[in-house]
Amino acid sequence: MPVSNGRPPTSRDVARLAGVSQSTVSLVFRGAASGRVGERTQRAVRDAARQLGFRPNADARRLRVGGPRMVLIAVPDIVNPFFARVFTGARAAAREAGFQVVLSVQRDLESVAADVAGQQIDAVLACSLEDGGRPLDDAVPAVVLDAEPPQGQGSVRFDIAPALTELVEHLHRLGHRSIAHLRSEVGTATFRERAEAVDAACAQRGMSRVHAACALDLDAAREAAARLLSAQADGGRPPFTAVVCDDDVLAVGVYKAARALGLSVPGDLSVTGIDNVDLALAVTPELTTVDLPGEELGATGMRRLLAVLEEGGGAPATGPHAAGGGCVRLPARLLIRDSTAPPARG
Repeated sequence: MPVSNGRPPTSRDVARLAGVSQSTVSLVFRGAASGRVGERTQRAVRDAARQLGFRPNADARRLRVGGPRMVLIAVPDIVNPFFARVFTGARAAAREAGFQVVLSVQRDLESVAADVAGQQIDAVLACSLEDGGRPLDDAVPAVVLDAEPPQGQGSVRFDIAPALTELVEHLHRLGHRSIAHLRSEVGTATFRERAEAVDAACAQRGMSRVHAACALDLDAAREAAARLLSAQADGGRPPFTAVVCDDDVLAVGVYKAARALGLSVPGDLSVTGIDNVDLALAVTPELTTVDLPGEELGATGMRRLLAVLEEGGGAPATGPHAAGGGCVRLPARLLIRDSTAPPARG
């Protein structure tokens, strides 16, 4: 609801609509309301701001309170090499623009919001958290990476289905007709897309498949793969001849399980991954995988977030490369290495 003369709404307009003082509005949007302004009043201020389309100017706030401009980068796991790459790319893009960075290791936006509360955070880049959830405060613009964002917020994700279709076609050309899919237990749209793409590509080619799921952890993957290979074994060999993994870490777990059972890669079992982290080249044989450039994902998301911030904090507009309500898709590509070969005969 714009103000009557068409000018941008101000904190005074918010105060008038919420029935509070302008200083109360200032406390709420400075993150200094805790213990000084009641929860009901804070909600009234935020509702009024949302109704008016009011967004505090980050630069003006910095002039009042001092200090550098700050962006919070949230990832679910800093040990995972993919997320480390995302953070590296995002941090470089932020520093290039003159922003300082704060790291938050969280798995959902509600927990990220708790990290933001009371801090001088200008914007949030959240990677691979749970899908959807409540948006962050309107005063703190956010962009989501590799997951479904809350309604009205932008995201950057990989267009992975074509690469996975190419991967299944590669296995089919080699002669594989039955595969196992070791899936991640993470229930986000990113991993649902992987399952759907693999299933569709196999069905189209008449390939049979089984699947198992585990946490994104090497030991969990090794145990899940061992159960899958042992339970399905027939005459010393499983009925499937290739394992498609949702992540390179999971693929390394399959290597370990296969070796413990006396199976060779790729002689007895072809194995593939997704991400193309350093592990993919550290194992022998080197891993066939789908390259998801984490640093590019982080840098692209950060640049998009900073553009939103400079435009005044609104939701990212749908640009020429965006689709699905403001989702930018980055390409993925198949890298064929020595972990895939024609299936053993006999």
